[in-house]
This record gives sequence, structure tokens and C-alpha cells, in this order.
Amino acid sequence: MADFPVIRAVSESVRELLREHITLSSDPGLANVPIDLRSPRELREAGVARVVSLWLYRVVRNPDLLNLPPERRGTDEFVRRPLPLELHYLLTPVAQRPDDEQLLLGRALQTLHDHASLEGTALRDTLAASHAELRLVLETLNLEELTRVWQALQESYQLSVSYLAQVVEVDSAHEPVRRRVVLERHLDHRQILGVS
Repeated sequence: MADFPVIRAVSESVRELLREHITLSSDPGLANVPIDLRSPRELREAGVARVVSLWLYRVVRNPDLLNLPPERRGTDEFVRRPLPLELHYLLTPVAQRPDDEQLLLGRALQTLHDHASLEGTALRDTLAASHAELRLVLETLNLEELTRVWQALQESYQLSVSYLAQVVEVDSAHEPVRRRVVLERHLDHRQILGVS
């Protein structure tokens, strides 16, 4: 997919999508509400009263793609496979009134549902020139998992949802490796006779 700035590129792509449908909306309940990559706690401490927090709180390897063999590029050149990652975002509307939070959350959910796959011009930063496709999946976290996230923030639980961005691939920084390729193989067999 891309080099190490790809994580930032994913965050910028999702933030820009939400900005187009919330911040730049003509709806007075949504217009001018920023989309911020800081955690809800950092936003509250900064005194931001009305915002949507898109906080990257967890990065994990994708187990299904982790053990793919090196990619062959030419007869004797092999490239190490990219590191496949899944990015977990906590999307939290921050507002003074609960009905404003619900309005912001509803619009964010609608937007991410309508644009569950980002590609082409919807991708930003280093992803813009790639042929990547980014999938956004609403995660169903149980109460215990959500509680752990909010405990890590050292805050009481707040209305929020978790989204998974997959699969994000970080290319290896290693140069391609040259290996000799087996050009011929010889098979030989013999019959073993049993002794009576």
C-alpha cells in the first residue's frame, strides 16, 4: 500500500470524509463542527466545546495476511511482504448537550456507512497516488471492551463507537533480495523389497 506515513494518510482520509459531511454541511446543527484526531480527554482539556473526536486508539496486525511468502519480482528477485495492519478508531461526539452529541454521532454513522470503502480521490496524503482500497467497519464492542478504552483515557464512559480501518499495509524498508531459483529438478525412485 505505502511507506510508513500510511497510518497518518488513513487518519487524514477518514477525517476529510467526515469533514465534508459534517463540518462543511449546510445543516446548522452540523456546520462548522471540526473533526479532530485528539482523544476526547485532550479535547476537553483544551476547552473544545463542540467537536467530533476521531482518535486512533489501537493498531494491530492482521493475522490473515501476516504469513504470506515474499513477493517475487522477476526471476530471482524477492520483496518482503508489507506489514498488514488494522487501525481502531474511537469516534466520539463532544458537545454541551446530549441531543447535539446524538445528532453528530448519527451523521458520522450515516457517512461512514455510506462510504464504507474509500479509494481513488477519497484517499489523502500518501494514499492518494496508490491503488489502495480502505474498508471502514463499525465494530461491535461489548461493555467490558468499551469500559477498558475509557479507563485507559481515565474518563467516565461517553457516547462513542469504534471503527476498524482495514487492511492498511506498511511496505518494508528492506531492499529486494536476490535468490537463486531452482531451474531443474531430478526425481529418482527405487523399489524396496521386503525380506521374508
